[in-house]
Amino acid sequence: MSILESDWKKLKELREIALDRFCQGVLADAKTIAQNGALSAHTRYRMIYRLMRDRDKVIVDTFDNNGQSRSSALMGLWLMVMHDLLTDEELSVLSEPALNSIKDVVRQPYEIEWLEDTVRKD
Repeated sequence: MSILESDWKKLKELREIALDRFCQGVLADAKTIAQNGALSAHTRYRMIYRLMRDRDKVIVDTFDNNGQSRSSALMGLWLMVMHDLLTDEELSVLSEPALNSIKDVVRQPYEIEWLEDTVRKD
């Protein structure tokens, strides 16, 4: 299903906001992991590596594979909302058909996945 031309123009701006917000979140999570002194350096490295690998898949699916054309824009929008990258206020600029296409999306904000066996046993 294709998106309206008016929404397509607005979605380009929303995409930039969401991409910036996504990257800021990844960097904040990496910083939190890096500064966790209860973990060994090797464990922090592994966690940051895993974080970057997992989030890179999301960035490709959300921003590279979807949203580059009007026909894939709604899927990109759906993923941006699912990953909680746009506020309701930001989304309010879209048309009713576009908003209806994302009304049932469940927001799933990211959380750091701490490994159970990662606490240093000094």
